[in-house]
Amino acid sequence: MSKSQKITEFSADRVEQQLIAALKKNQGSATVADLVGLTGLPKYQVQTMLPVVVNAYRGHMQVTESGEVIYRFSQGYTNQSKGLAATWRRTIKKVLQVTTLILKAVFKAWIVVMLVGYFALFVFILIASVVISIALSFARKDDRDDSGGGILGFYMVTRVFESFLLLWLYSGDPQIRDQKKKKPFFKAVFEFVFGVEEDPKAYELKVKKAVVAALQEKKGSITLEELMQMTGASRPEADHLISQLLLEMEGEPRVSGEGALYFFFPELLKTSKQSPLSNSHLPERPLIPFSRNPPKTNRWIVFLNGFNLVLSAYFLGFGAVGFQALQATGDPLSLVYQITVVLTAAGFHLGLAGAESALMTLLGVVPALYSAFFFGIPAVRRWREHRKNHAIKTQNFRRRLISRVLENPNAIRLDSLEPVSERDAVSKPGPVREAIKEKLLRELADSRTLEVDGENPVIYRLPDLAREKKDITELRLATNTDDYRPGAVVFDTSKPVE
Repeated sequence: MSKSQKITEFSADRVEQQLIAALKKNQGSATVADLVGLTGLPKYQVQTMLPVVVNAYRGHMQVTESGEVIYRFSQGYTNQSKGLAATWRRTIKKVLQVTTLILKAVFKAWIVVMLVGYFALFVFILIASVVISIALSFARKDDRDDSGGGILGFYMVTRVFESFLLLWLYSGDPQIRDQKKKKPFFKAVFEFVFGVEEDPKAYELKVKKAVVAALQEKKGSITLEELMQMTGASRPEADHLISQLLLEMEGEPRVSGEGALYFFFPELLKTSKQSPLSNSHLPERPLIPFSRNPPKTNRWIVFLNGFNLVLSAYFLGFGAVGFQALQATGDPLSLVYQITVVLTAAGFHLGLAGAESALMTLLGVVPALYSAFFFGIPAVRRWREHRKNHAIKTQNFRRRLISRVLENPNAIRLDSLEPVSERDAVSKPGPVREAIKEKLLRELADSRTLEVDGENPVIYRLPDLAREKKDITELRLATNTDDYRPGAVVFDTSKPVE
């Protein structure tokens, strides 16, 4: 076995542990040369495993004045992907995912059954009350002294029932019927309550495809600032993302002549196409909507649950008063409640007290709690989505700001920088928005000197970034991508060898 083979064949776990031990000994930061000296490992093994260690232990890179790259680990030495704790986390995560899927399926069915079931039950009670109220009105038509309650009760019941019929007919709007064809009603209800299901992995994949396409357009090199401009990521987020890309795409950190840190991915240039296969343009992230249901569908869902909530409150209210007391007062509004108590007592062979207790629970407490949660969950969810949308707005605004900075780092004007629309704004116009602009600019500048000139308008300058940008541009111009192309085909397995 040759010497080179021995160097390339090594235990990844063993090298990783040696590197971590060396980093701990060197107070969490080291260059490649430091690590080679501290571990005695071949430079090849150190350079091969460093991207793995940086990604697993959330490290980041710094560049010195001489252009040397320092790997720094300030977040501890707990491997995020190994160990018993990580195994337990992955196992628990999978169990929770499966359990969540099962509970979601059951809950989707239950939530619609409760919504529509109680609505149908209350409608049935109203219809029965209308019929009985009509019968009572005719039975008392000769009794002038007692007819008022029956007629007024009949009037109140029929008005409620008429409102229900009008709303039911309104729900037959062609747009709603079309929506039902496109999306089952139970899905519309579930989305109203729990919102649009996010797929972060799909977005992460979209980001990676766009970054790869950008790397191929930029001749295999990218800076951290360009990555932040593409994705809207903060500096720590961009550090983490570039660490993943270095590991997955076999890239390497490099330093330009002006001391600019950039990342080179030669393997991505070995493509058979002259242009990138994917689109490098990454659109701004859309805000999380309340739901994707048409507004009329949401209004119909609100009506269904609101109807249940009102009727449950009705039964709770009159149930608290009691059947005997209501009979004594002769309140016409309580007619539906009184009829329901009598029907329940007769139909299930219960006494009036037992019927009242059952109705208080089944038609009062249960639907009231359900309806309250039905409206409460979306309210809490929307509050949480508001925080997520604020982060998305900040990302989108960061992209616009960095684009403005990279256009001309020596003449940066932020006074005219505005969001696409006020709906997408990270804050209202005024001092708060201006403070956010400056905060994002200083985050981008990092350790570079930020010069400020003038008062109205204020001109910011980042001379170090301007030099780095010029250096990277010249570096790309000097890179010949043809050197990395696969070249002409010299052998084809589909053709016989002559």
